Amino acid sequence: METDFQLSKRKGLIILLVLCLLLAGGTGFFFLRATQARVGTAFILQILAALGLFIPLLLLIYRVYVLYTTNYSLRRDGLTIRWGLRREDIPISSIEWVRPVSELGFHLSLPWLHLPGFIFGKRNAEGLGLVEFIASNVDVMLLVATSERVFAISPKDGRLFMSTYQRINEMGSLEPITAQSVYPAFLLVRVWADIKARSLLLIGFCLMLALLGFVSLVIPGRESIVWIGQETAPAERLLLLPILSALIWLGDVLTGLFIYRRDEAHQLPAYFLWAASCITSILLCLGVFFLIY
Repeated sequence: METDFQLSKRKGLIILLVLCLLLAGGTGFFFLRATQARVGTAFILQILAALGLFIPLLLLIYRVYVLYTTNYSLRRDGLTIRWGLRREDIPISSIEWVRPVSELGFHLSLPWLHLPGFIFGKRNAEGLGLVEFIASNVDVMLLVATSERVFAISPKDGRLFMSTYQRINEMGSLEPITAQSVYPAFLLVRVWADIKARSLLLIGFCLMLALLGFVSLVIPGRESIVWIGQETAPAERLLLLPILSALIWLGDVLTGLFIYRRDEAHQLPAYFLWAASCITSILLCLGVFFLIY
């Protein structure tokens, strides 16, 4: 017997995607303004603003991925919760009780950084200990207690989840799953052990540094360059190209990790993506060459 339970995702996904679009628009706006500004305080502030918006954009994109992939799989040998790069396998014998949060008799504080439709994170609660939230709707939230922590989940059909658990608990487990917690660090170890993946990531990183070093050597010897559209611009504007290379490299690395994590069939697309970041750095180096000569 195995039943997959989903949580309500629509509201959270809409809010997260709107925030992503706003941050992406802000990042693009400030980066474009930086390409048109003279080198000075305004240029530095616009670059910092673009970078300051890009970092939370990456975090929000990951949250979209987390919410989209969340799933509760309840079967006779245990409960498996998947969300993003995390997975928690809980043997059925390790579950002490399951009850709606409405039966607690007191208010359960939510994680600090939560959004409507996105309730993920950890919080210590008096009487419960550590509570890990993997939910989207407080109204249908269930608590699954183990000896180590309590998991707060919100399957769409909470009654079906509880009745299925009670039926499975009465039947007993023939071969319980092994209790384990899978974290993103396991993926990083796996990627680093892959010589092809490690080589592409290191080459991409070194090419990005080489581009920065090339630009740093070129700028002191020139006052101006011919910029996009044949306009004359300060040579310091070349610094935008290493920044662009770093953003592309980081985006390709993170996207490649999401692809790579599935199985061996998805490793080749990840290799191509990481190779693309290397090619991008090489093309930008050539771009710098043609701009100064």
